[in-house]
Amino acid sequence: MLASHIRFLQRRLATLGHDPGPADGLRGPRSDAAIRTALATLPPLPKGWQVWPARRRAVACLQALARAEGIDPGPIDGFWGPQTDYAVTALITLAATGRRPDWRDIEPARATPHRWPTEAGVPALFGPHGVEGGHRPPLVEVPSPWPFRIAWNLAQTRSFLWAHERTAPSVARILQRIHLHYGEARLRDLRLDIFSGDYAPRLMRGSQRRWSMHAWGIAYDFDDSQNRLHWGADRARLARPEYLPFWEIWESEGWVSLGRSRNRDWMHVQAARLD
Repeated sequence: MLASHIRFLQRRLATLGHDPGPADGLRGPRSDAAIRTALATLPPLPKGWQVWPARRRAVACLQALARAEGIDPGPIDGFWGPQTDYAVTALITLAATGRRPDWRDIEPARATPHRWPTEAGVPALFGPHGVEGGHRPPLVEVPSPWPFRIAWNLAQTRSFLWAHERTAPSVARILQRIHLHYGEARLRDLRLDIFSGDYAPRLMRGSQRRWSMHAWGIAYDFDDSQNRLHWGADRARLARPEYLPFWEIWESEGWVSLGRSRNRDWMHVQAARLD
C-alpha cells in the first residue's frame, strides 16, 4: 500500500463524512479512527476485524470501498495481493476519470503448430484438474537450460518446470529456443529467470467457480512483482520491446500471453485459448 493509496483513502473518508485529518498520505491516529468508524458502516467484514492491526484495517477499508463500487477486490481480508492492487487502482481511476481502466489489446502472433483448446475445452483434452488431496494431472519435469530463481525466495533455485505431459514437448522446445535467443546472462539481466508459478491446484484469482489453468499444469508465471495481475503495458516489465522475442517464441507454439491478448496479467502464459 503506497502513500497515494492512503491519500485517496483519506479523501474518500472525508467525502463520506468521517474525519481522517489532512490527505497527507500518512496514516496517523485520526485516519486510523476514521477507518475504524467507516468499516463499521461498510459491507459485512470477517469476525474479529476490530482487532486487526491498523494497516490491515486500512487495506480492508479500501477493499470494502472497491466492493461498494462493483469492483472485485477478492475477499475483504485486509491483505494486499494482486487482486486488491487491481481493485484499488481501478477504484482510483474511476474516481479520477469516471470510468474504469480499459486495457489496451495487443495483437499476438497467430501462426502456430498447435491448436490448444479454449479454456472451456481444457478438461476434454487435459483431463481432470488437480485438487488438493485428490487427483493430480499427469505432470512431467521439463528441464530448463537455465536455472530459475524462485520469486518468493530469490536465494532458492530450481532447474525445471512442471508441465502436463501433453504440453511437455512444447515447453521443452520453447525453453531451448528462449535460451538460444537470449543466453543465460541476458535472461538473468531481464529477470526472465524469476519463476513465479507453474502447477498449482487452485481457482482463478477472484473467482469462486473457475479453475485456474495452473490447476492442469498448463500455465506459467514469471517475475510477478514486476508484472502485477492488473497492470497494463504502461507498467508491466514484460510488455517492454526487449521481451517481444520471448512472447513470440511462446506464441509460435500456440501458447497465449494474457498480457499480449488482454493487456493484463503480463506474468502469465497458458496452453489454452481465451473463451
